[in-house]
Amino acid sequence: MESTMMTLMKSGPAAGVEKPATPKFGALVVKSSEPPKYLRIRDWLMDRILSSRLAPGDKLPSESDLTRQFNVSRVTVRQALEALRDDGIIESRHGRGWFLRRLCAVQNLGRLQGFGEMLAPMGVEARSEVLDLAEVPAPEPVAAAFDLPKGSSVMQIARLRIASGRVMSYDLSYFTRDVGRRLREHDLARKDIFALLERALDIQLGFADVTIEISPAEDMPARRLGITPGIPIFKLTRLTHDRRGFPVDFEYIYGLPETHQFKVRVPRR
Repeated sequence: MESTMMTLMKSGPAAGVEKPATPKFGALVVKSSEPPKYLRIRDWLMDRILSSRLAPGDKLPSESDLTRQFNVSRVTVRQALEALRDDGIIESRHGRGWFLRRLCAVQNLGRLQGFGEMLAPMGVEARSEVLDLAEVPAPEPVAAAFDLPKGSSVMQIARLRIASGRVMSYDLSYFTRDVGRRLREHDLARKDIFALLERALDIQLGFADVTIEISPAEDMPARRLGITPGIPIFKLTRLTHDRRGFPVDFEYIYGLPETHQFKVRVPRR
């Protein structure tokens, strides 16, 4: 009996029992991955900011509260808060904590970006309220920009640009009739015009000439922005060209200075 038992112990697995496969040397083991903890905390804070309608100046949960809530280190919590600070959404006040800043669209003048593209890195969804969409006689600067004869008509699109329920700017854009008529067939409320020009109309954009001035708000921009005429606002004039150098989009963008921040890298020579 003992000899029989030893024989069974030394023999291979019983019939019908599959031997586990031995991993081959160098085999790739794929593991499920999750975003870093600080990114999950950042996204949670951003959702709270957008859904709870916090007002500028409101205080966020303390670092200690977030540390306990997410069961992470204070270093991880601070990474999440600093990521939101770097995006211009919150600010720290020494000894008092973290507070919501007024939403500000940061426009890099060294890049050609639409309004939605500016806010996307902040996790903020932008939309437009289309106020007017009509063919009008071309204003003199527009006719000159498009090299059109006097009396020519162009397509005018007037929009309010809105983020987190707040009007950020009043945009008045002009296009030649052929481009404008094609644009009006698309969703101008939820899509950036730059994106529509490139993806829907297959017009590849190249560069823009931009000027910015601070001046008292005239009646129409003031009414659209909900402010008193005469209050200082910025007026950005932009003429966008396609890659061949032909003008495509002439626009005026009006807004309060605190809603936008403009930056550009300037070389020494």
